[in-house]
Amino acid sequence: MPELPEVQTVINGLNSLVIGKEIQKIIELRSGTLEWQIPITSLGKIESISRRGKYIILQTSLHYKLVIHLRMTGKLIFERDLDKTSSHSRAEIIFADKTKLIFDDVRTFGKIEVMKKNDDIPALKKLGAEPLSDKFNAEYLINKLRNKKAPIKTVLLDQSVIAGLGNIYVAEILYRCKIDPRKAGKTLRTAQIKEIIKYTKVVLQEAIKHNGTTISDYRSVEDKSGEFQNFLNVYGKKTCECGAEIHKIKQAGRSTYFCNICQS
Repeated sequence: MPELPEVQTVINGLNSLVIGKEIQKIIELRSGTLEWQIPITSLGKIESISRRGKYIILQTSLHYKLVIHLRMTGKLIFERDLDKTSSHSRAEIIFADKTKLIFDDVRTFGKIEVMKKNDDIPALKKLGAEPLSDKFNAEYLINKLRNKKAPIKTVLLDQSVIAGLGNIYVAEILYRCKIDPRKAGKTLRTAQIKEIIKYTKVVLQEAIKHNGTTISDYRSVEDKSGEFQNFLNVYGKKTCECGAEIHKIKQAGRSTYFCNICQS
């Protein structure tokens, strides 16, 4: 699933390619991909693009917004040739200049929702702090972990605690912090919590710099792979830099990778 760095990379690409373009129409190629909250004849031009957690929000000049969630395998691909499409195109945003944005999604879980600019987005109300914001600090995380019996890895994946983190980056963050992912959240010391804050910001910024991580499906809007997979220390690895074996276990149905020596 695209996580915060991948979603931000997509937005960075969109900002350079589609800002100012007028939306002529949206074609739904698979039922259930597109959700219209209201009848609309014209959406106007794309004025701004932002992110909240893993959601992409496009604001238009006629006071509408497109809320896009890529889910497990969704991709947005900018295509300059109107006649070209992709193998798993589920919807296409057609621009007046005869270019388009393809919503490609092999597993079909992704969604595009069209709504009025000032309407609330229910899913966003449940999200926790943005990890790259000032709100995500030691005080915030101490309060969130105070009564958490769950393993710290599971807590960090909880979108109501931190918005945008996923399995790959949580594994990398905990490795750099030298924290066992099985450790109960409420048992972490203040110093360890500060390390989590620090390395969450560091890892995410590094990943964005390298255009995200491509393990399987993720691509940028120009259909290019990310490069941060080349800098991962633990996720998907068999051996740690210390020479020890990387352990792989299941936590809350997700694969967890860690070094039993470095993260003891």
